Amino acid sequence: MDSPLDRPERKVAESVLLLFSAEMVHTLRDSVGLEAARRQLEIVGFTTGVRFVTRLTAARFPIAGERSAMKFVCKDLWNALFHKQADRLQTDRRGNYIIQDQSFRWLDQFTPPKDSEESVEIHEAALLHLAFPCGIIRGALLAIGVDCSVLPQVTVSSLPACSFTVTLSETNKPSAEIT
Repeated sequence: MDSPLDRPERKVAESVLLLFSAEMVHTLRDSVGLEAARRQLEIVGFTTGVRFVTRLTAARFPIAGERSAMKFVCKDLWNALFHKQADRLQTDRRGNYIIQDQSFRWLDQFTPPKDSEESVEIHEAALLHLAFPCGIIRGALLAIGVDCSVLPQVTVSSLPACSFTVTLSETNKPSAEIT
């Protein structure tokens, strides 16, 4: 029996993935509502991220440390999923990591709004489209050993740019040394 590493790599056209993601968003939003759709998309993304990174890291040395895990996500995972690296990885003063992408391909279909009412709708839809990638990031990091939460941020005027704030769980944050 062939091992998973001996099998030829399977590729799916990016357009199929984009259409599938968009269809999941629209179908779930229409059937269960905005918040339930967001949660469901995040769960689907989470399981996808765990499985995808398990395959991606099968032939690698273990990734040790949160900083190495974040670099892996921004370089290797981003490249595998979006065919480019994330534009920027930084930390804020509260210990969170912020992944920035100035041209997030999954938001390319959004057009600038004509009025403020349409702007609210586009913002809501963009955040819903980012629930799936948030789940992928969270699942990928958990598969590496980093428990966290991931929140998307998007400004309608700067679409398709977006960012993801990764907040580490308390178990991953270094504790203060007692002397």
